Amino acid sequence: MAAPPPASLAAALALAIGLWAQDGHAAGGHFGVDDAAILDAGTCQIETWGERADHAGSLLHAGAACRVGAVELGLNADRIDPRDGGPITPIGPQIKWAVGVDDRLSVGLVALAAWQGSTPRYAGATLYAPLTWRAAEVLLLNVNIGWDWVRGVPSRGRAGISLEWQASPEWTVIVERYGQYGAEVARAGLRWQPSDVLAVDLSRARGLGARGGGSWALGATWTFDAPGAGRRAR
Repeated sequence: MAAPPPASLAAALALAIGLWAQDGHAAGGHFGVDDAAILDAGTCQIETWGERADHAGSLLHAGAACRVGAVELGLNADRIDPRDGGPITPIGPQIKWAVGVDDRLSVGLVALAAWQGSTPRYAGATLYAPLTWRAAEVLLLNVNIGWDWVRGVPSRGRAGISLEWQASPEWTVIVERYGQYGAEVARAGLRWQPSDVLAVDLSRARGLGARGGGSWALGATWTFDAPGAGRRAR
């Protein structure tokens, strides 16, 4: 299959990133604003989700990450199906670091890149800093600021803000607004966490501006002990 021109790739990435932010674990899954938190030592995580944009295409995502020392290392794979044009399948690594400043404030740094199967293989990269402030016992404020690079088009800044309200031990309400890869998006959704190891997310997003459309997303996240973690603990 011939490679899409840079403008088409940028549009596809805008579709994907406008609907998804990679591996923001407490902010989580397909939500676009990440939090300043990483997995606990000795744990890994697998997450997957699907999103369908109204009259614009769809996205399927799978990602895995593990805590390695002071950082979290991950690998993301996606299938982006724009309504007009063939599918694009970017894949790439991610590294995330986060630390608590005090018992209410955390900061971090995230870097990720993506390559696709057809030429040109390099698709783009992102670097951003997440900040999380615990405004109350059940209320978190997340802020992101950083930069996106897409092959063949001008680089762009990114920014976002979200609120997470834990309405009950099992249910969390998340609302956010963010700009990434040139897409401006508002999203609201629910997280159901029936156990410490499983979470399910459902959300509705709306693109802002003259060409804004809507989308639905559904995903699940599974957290588990890293292979060999139990043996090391003993």
